[in-house]
Amino acid sequence: MILKRLYEDYDLAIERILIKEYKRLKLSMPEMSVLLALFSIYKKRKTFSITSIAKRVELNANDIGSLVESLMNKGFMTILLDTKDGKEREVFELDPTFMKIEELYKSDDLEKIKVLAESALTETIRLFEQGLGRALMSYELENIRRWYDDKTYTHEQIISAIRSSESKCSVKYVERILTQAIPKPMEIDQDVENALDEIYKKIR
Repeated sequence: MILKRLYEDYDLAIERILIKEYKRLKLSMPEMSVLLALFSIYKKRKTFSITSIAKRVELNANDIGSLVESLMNKGFMTILLDTKDGKEREVFELDPTFMKIEELYKSDDLEKIKVLAESALTETIRLFEQGLGRALMSYELENIRRWYDDKTYTHEQIISAIRSSESKCSVKYVERILTQAIPKPMEIDQDVENALDEIYKKIR
């Protein structure tokens, strides 16, 4: 799921998408509030807790329970039993929400989903392609991926280097600007490369 990968790896603002599209997703405002609370909890832990949700929304426990049940019935989340250290606990998954958003945009044009799913990395690709007036070659994409995967350069440094390159907006030239002050990146991790390959296939 492209949106899930962008959310987990590049901090995609899934909350903004939900706020914008909750009516199209056929969510009520209280349901959306509980779903946003679940996303707030999601990155810290996946243990399901009415108390944790109640700290983030102005609703009582009974209402939260009803809304969680509604979200499950509508197919936005699942709750499963998990065993940790010999103890059973309830954990929640939000994969169905990512899938519903992707299905929502399936019929929309490609440009719209690119804008909604834009992250630091995809913004860089877009700026390069605008400057070059063409799509990036596979070896150019690999170089850009390496910059972000190895975290040798910050996003701000990369964007600044692209803008300062002006008419010489090539990946090689921008990398030359970046390496003047920063050491050369290390080898890209193979697992990360494979995962990012899958992302690029879906967002391009």
